[in-house]
Amino acid sequence: MKASLIFIFKYIDKKRWFFLGYFAIFLECLTPIIATLLQRDLIDKVFSEKQYQEFPKILALYAIFFFGPKLWFTVRKVAFFHIGYQLQMSLTKEFLFKIYDMPTAIFNKEHVGGLLNNIRNNIADTSDLSVNQILSESVKNILTVLFLAFSIANINFVMMIIVVTVAIIYYGLLHKFGGKTKEFAQQVREEKSNISIVVEESISSIREVIAFNRQDWQFKHYDKKFSDYFKAVIKQGLFKNKILFISDPFLYGTKLVAILFGGMGVISNSISLGEFVVGFTFVDQLVTELGQLFEQGLTGKRLEASVQCIESVMGAESVNFGSVDFNEEVESIQFKDVTFSYSPDSALVLNKLSMDFPIGKKIAIVGKSGSGKSTVAQLLIRAYSPDKGEVSINCVPINCYGKQYTDKISMVFQQPYFIPSTIKENLVFDKEYDKLHIENACKEMLCHDFIARFPKGYETQVGERGISLSGGQKQRLALTRAILKNTDVLILDEATSALDTETEFCVQKNIDKLRKGKTTIIIAHRISTIQNADIIYVLDKGTVVAQGTHEVLMSESHVYKELYALQQVG
Repeated sequence: MKASLIFIFKYIDKKRWFFLGYFAIFLECLTPIIATLLQRDLIDKVFSEKQYQEFPKILALYAIFFFGPKLWFTVRKVAFFHIGYQLQMSLTKEFLFKIYDMPTAIFNKEHVGGLLNNIRNNIADTSDLSVNQILSESVKNILTVLFLAFSIANINFVMMIIVVTVAIIYYGLLHKFGGKTKEFAQQVREEKSNISIVVEESISSIREVIAFNRQDWQFKHYDKKFSDYFKAVIKQGLFKNKILFISDPFLYGTKLVAILFGGMGVISNSISLGEFVVGFTFVDQLVTELGQLFEQGLTGKRLEASVQCIESVMGAESVNFGSVDFNEEVESIQFKDVTFSYSPDSALVLNKLSMDFPIGKKIAIVGKSGSGKSTVAQLLIRAYSPDKGEVSINCVPINCYGKQYTDKISMVFQQPYFIPSTIKENLVFDKEYDKLHIENACKEMLCHDFIARFPKGYETQVGERGISLSGGQKQRLALTRAILKNTDVLILDEATSALDTETEFCVQKNIDKLRKGKTTIIIAHRISTIQNADIIYVLDKGTVVAQGTHEVLMSESHVYKELYALQQVG
């Protein structure tokens, strides 16, 4: 648990709240003990010795110290609420930063549902268990046990020995059951994560599920995962009951022994009646606190399970980009003997690929499916790193550049992503653009007319992942977004595939006009759209087999002519 708390403290900023929280805990623990000691004076002085003049004073003090813990309990909860809220916010932010810093190869292996489960459940549980339980309740339990033990030792040493014995037994039980508690907690969390994955996949694939009439299969899949989760919860619950079955007898047995020895002390006049009542009350409270402390020990094991789930992602490999400033203009883009595969056990996608992109030109990359076209783009945007060879800009390996790199190069994907917000918000992405500038860019990409037809225009909500838009509308909006950003290098990966031929021709023509003098790399399927490219690279089996203009390739490249002929037939 120590390692888990060390991990957590790295993300707690508002540590000043601990001073207020622990001050409140100190008084919350001390005031009820003073109130109980006043009961001894009430019994021995007022009722036994008949000092009735002391009654009003003792009653007033008792009222103060009896209700005092309620006030300090509220102060403690407020203080630790601030700590817990800030911890959850910091952990969530760092978790998201970590996801952004993950190598794409690792991120692609993670289920979105599993990552969401970490944020919704594991981070929330970690914040609650660590702050509200271990750092708050456990500290209160320990401090109360110390105060009560000291008070009991002053009243009856035999009672103190009994309590110490119980504490040792609880420690042994924690050592015995702690490992299993952590194991069951991990199983429950894993099965709960599996349910999140199934639910996320069911919602994401809703159109395919309905189209292929797979609702029954999806429900069966969910039922199985929920059944596995339910079994894990039942096992955890039965184990908790087993612990209670073994530990609870010590609670009641200790109270009976305390009554026995305390009663014998009263009979032999070694302690007063008030001391017996107070001593038994302290023993009762202390045994209860020891039981709660035992529960907190098991809670610590559950905390370890939560932290391990978070650390499995937070501790993953990060992308190690450099810190070289990228303030100058792009003067060269080179691939030098680049070899790449998406996993160690998969075939090579690029095989000693060498390319030298002319700057300020329109460049096209064509080839059959699987030839490595899109992989070239993925390497350029640093989604992956080459296994061998080097991708460089201005003779500097691109991984050496810092975050400024993304200000120089951008990409439009075949299936662009849209946040569930307005059209305008999806176009500007938190950047400041003049309204007229946005509208002009939309007109160039043939977006403005269909946007104007919406009742709310640019303030129209696009829905989750842009569900209210057609494929062609999404692509034109994504192109507008890229035109607005206006980077030195723009990569279009099948970015107009959803457009009809006429619309695609107009959009491409306007892109050529707007991007004149800037480097535009087009990964194309339809050769008709890139015939005017300054240079066309033809890829086959991960390497460049031909390059040149459309006219040159038609006369010299068999692969290119074959691609062109197949499209003409189509």
